[in-house]
Amino acid sequence: MKILLLSAPYLPEYMRNARCDFVSLSATQWYPILLGNCGAYLEGQGHAVKLVDAPAHYLDHAATRRIVRDYRPDLLVLYTGYMSEENDLAFADPLVEELGCDAVIVGPYASIDAAKTLARARVISKLVVGQFEHPVEELAEGRALAEIRNLVYKSENKTVVNPARPYLTRAELDAIPFVSRFFRNQVDIHRYKTPSEFFPFMDLMVGRGCQWGMCTYCLWVHTLVKGMTYQTRSISNVVEEFRYIVKEMPQIRSVMLQDDTFTEDRAREFCEAKLAAGIKLPWSCYARANMSYEVLALMKRAGCRNLHVGYESANPEVLRRIKKGLSPERMTKFTADAKRAGLRIHGDFALGFPGETPERAQETIEWACRLNPDTAQFQLMIPFPGTPFYHEMCAHGWLNADGQPDMPQFTNAQIRAMAKRAYRAFYLSPRYFWKAVCHPYDHFFGRLTTISRAIPAMLWKEWKV
Repeated sequence: MKILLLSAPYLPEYMRNARCDFVSLSATQWYPILLGNCGAYLEGQGHAVKLVDAPAHYLDHAATRRIVRDYRPDLLVLYTGYMSEENDLAFADPLVEELGCDAVIVGPYASIDAAKTLARARVISKLVVGQFEHPVEELAEGRALAEIRNLVYKSENKTVVNPARPYLTRAELDAIPFVSRFFRNQVDIHRYKTPSEFFPFMDLMVGRGCQWGMCTYCLWVHTLVKGMTYQTRSISNVVEEFRYIVKEMPQIRSVMLQDDTFTEDRAREFCEAKLAAGIKLPWSCYARANMSYEVLALMKRAGCRNLHVGYESANPEVLRRIKKGLSPERMTKFTADAKRAGLRIHGDFALGFPGETPERAQETIEWACRLNPDTAQFQLMIPFPGTPFYHEMCAHGWLNADGQPDMPQFTNAQIRAMAKRAYRAFYLSPRYFWKAVCHPYDHFFGRLTTISRAIPAMLWKEWKV
């Protein structure tokens, strides 16, 4: 079949491919890693595949519509976003009707409440919950709908929910052709960028799910691969893809491993294999803030550049309620160890958790400044429906009409004001000024676009989720 994988046009600088979707001040664009893996798998099964990532390529609705019409797919695979779902369905439905093609909705956001999403679609009648490579391929090959696990579909004015399928095994993950090869042929790699990585960079997913898997707010661990599950590719397969990138994509200067959390055991095994293979290509990953100094030092020797670390909050009670499973003291020690090992850190902090107060949020801001990661973000929390975080906020009546945190002791307006204060405290400080002096490209000249957008957002512009 001719299959078109679509990340539909929406707002300028909109990033749909991360664990939460938003308009990025830093112009960050992650690769559409889940669509990419699906496309690589479909190509490996003999299908003709085209990937259209409209937001990353600055394609508006008219331009994207022309591409879809010219390609005339037999099957359109629509990856939706939380913010953009209404837009995505309104864009895809008429095209599917016009072209007379089959269509299916995929992605973590669509998996939150499949029946509700399908009810919003006027023409599209199918949706895959969770991992979608195999269900989409089975749909493409004409398998009976009732036989496709993970599929939800409309039939005779009712919604049918098929049984769930097991998560992909290591052998099945290894069998998916390299996503880097797929991206090389399908997208302009220069459209993807993030301040923490050398440019241009490549995203890889070398394992799915999270070994901790208990954080109440995380979308992917409650929709894609649930709970305390970490399904991994073999290290030999991962090293082989690094070899492929070095040989066939020499312009790539770093790799970001998009696993929810790159565990200590996994990091040790990968680093030892990468060093033994003599591969110098720098890389980064998401890390849980409890790794040992020994492994952090090994990661540095193996070319690790940057750790994306979810600190969330400095308050022990808030951390307990969101089931983070780490104390501020342990995360502080981890940070000191990572710096001693020579690793950079991008710190993720968040505001608007259940039970938070302005005083507790201020604790987090002050802690973030003391930790002093190389870069930091202060996320306005998004209570995704279906997560325990969302249910707790609903139970207490702590969500406003837009579904955003709004608590009696910490209103939505206060949360937004506190986020601005956090960015000012971290970035408009002598400490950050000294970073810019010592590393002017990393912290100033390489971020002029970000700075031009961030200053209005920090000072006078309304803060957007």
